[in-house]
Amino acid sequence: MWKNHAEEDNLQKSGNKLTLPALSDSKSLPFNRAQPQRDQALKMDDLFYSMWGSNISQVPLAIHNTMGHLKSRHIEVSHWQAYIFEAIQQVEREIACLEQMKEMAERCLQERRLYSQLMRDCVALSSDLCSAGLRQDQVFIKLKKEEQLSNESGEVLQKKILILLDKLSSLKAIHSQLLMDFQDKVEAIKLTSRCITFDEETPCSRLLPAPVKSMHVSYEEWLSHCQSLKLTADNLVKDSSSWRGNLQFLLANQKNSHERQRCSTGESIRRKIHDLTKINDKLNMERQSINHEISDLTKSAQRLANYIHNCECRLHQTTHLLDFLNQRPRFELCLDHPHNYLTLERHDLAAMVAGLQLVLQRSQQNLGMARRHLAFVDDKLARNAQTLEVVQRCQNFHQSFRLAVDTAVVLSNKPRLCGSLDSSNPHTDLQ
Repeated sequence: MWKNHAEEDNLQKSGNKLTLPALSDSKSLPFNRAQPQRDQALKMDDLFYSMWGSNISQVPLAIHNTMGHLKSRHIEVSHWQAYIFEAIQQVEREIACLEQMKEMAERCLQERRLYSQLMRDCVALSSDLCSAGLRQDQVFIKLKKEEQLSNESGEVLQKKILILLDKLSSLKAIHSQLLMDFQDKVEAIKLTSRCITFDEETPCSRLLPAPVKSMHVSYEEWLSHCQSLKLTADNLVKDSSSWRGNLQFLLANQKNSHERQRCSTGESIRRKIHDLTKINDKLNMERQSINHEISDLTKSAQRLANYIHNCECRLHQTTHLLDFLNQRPRFELCLDHPHNYLTLERHDLAAMVAGLQLVLQRSQQNLGMARRHLAFVDDKLARNAQTLEVVQRCQNFHQSFRLAVDTAVVLSNKPRLCGSLDSSNPHTDLQ
């Protein structure tokens, strides 16, 4: 500066007249674009040097239009502030929707895990029946399929939750960047407004400004940063919204699949219980019939035993009378009618006793077979009752847990802002 003053004094002494340097006009001056720092410093030095002792009216129009550039810059930054504010609102709404979806998905995953454990218990209970061949029963097959479906849907849901957390983290990161950029634009607008309303006569204008920051960026870099930030936020919101809709569709499909398989399993269990109940009724009727048969055979055997006993008593009496007749002396011992009839009666009674004993033996055999049949029916009844009890326990387990999957659509136009986003709310700054 001292050098400039010395040169100016020498020029005045020499009587030479100062002229303004040729500056860029409004056509050649790029609108709202920062000049390189070195060229800008040289131009300002030339301007100061040419203006020393000259008329300010000779300053070109581009210099007089500085206030217009400040106002245009104020408007442009305000527009981008509004765009960033709108992007912040969209990101906040999407974060709120993802938080709701996260709660829903985690609740669904917890239900899947609980239901898988319940299905494992049902499968273990149904597989602990009597024979290995019973494992091919439809109830066991349906329960096993439902357990597999629940495990697979839980694994898929676990992967989806990890993706959701990643998208939520990306949205929160871009939300922080948008807030920082919004605050920067608020500060820039304040400083630009201060430049527009600057008055040298006010006391506050005499205060020294803060140290000048030397890290300048070009207008193209600033504009590219704003566009890239907003485009990134828009793309993340669009991708998250689309992915969230797919997740809702997946949850609805999983719910429908589980309900279909659950209904199929429940129908199989009810059909099995119905069949086992019918078998149980038939076995009870057969058992009752066998008991009646055993009772009849027992009574018949008792009657036969009584007949045999009476016949044996009569045979013994007839034999005794015949022995008395055979003790008659000499010619009195003849084959007369009493002797013949007693002999015939003894023969008939002996044949009757032998026949009745055969009938009694067959009746006793039938009675033994009936009792063995009754024991078989009783054992079958016990096994059927055990199977029926197991299937009923499976039914009780199966019906004891109802899936409560909430597939309500989270509308993006009904925001529910999270409390963590309210700490740096840009609404008041925009106002």
